[in-house]
Amino acid sequence: MDRELRVTPLNAQVAVFSPSAPDFPEWGTGEEPAVATTTAILVATRDDLAGPVTVRVCTEAAALDGFTTVLGTTLTLRDGVVAFGSFLSGEVERMPLPTTGAFLATVSVDVPGEASSVLVSLTPSS
Repeated sequence: MDRELRVTPLNAQVAVFSPSAPDFPEWGTGEEPAVATTTAILVATRDDLAGPVTVRVCTEAAALDGFTTVLGTTLTLRDGVVAFGSFLSGEVERMPLPTTGAFLATVSVDVPGEASSVLVSLTPSS
């Protein structure tokens, strides 16, 4: 299962998060390609004036040709739903998941720190 959304990346970021309990991370230096808490991930993108960003979330293996993995973390999604997109511009998609709980989230991008395409793979943790 996967979903894709093109968004305006206000503040040069997109998010993947638990819609019921997001605890958004802080950017440390502003140079990180991505930052995370247990319920939210922020990914650095190109500036919104440079154009939209594509965010794709999948629960199955995806081809990573042309992508660089920038983050691997555990994301807790207790409601069995993941939200993603640009909450600052109001462009957010909700995707039901096959299960609830902890997921291994792998974030890959086309250009680290200035992504125009973001791929997030969610795999249930054992």
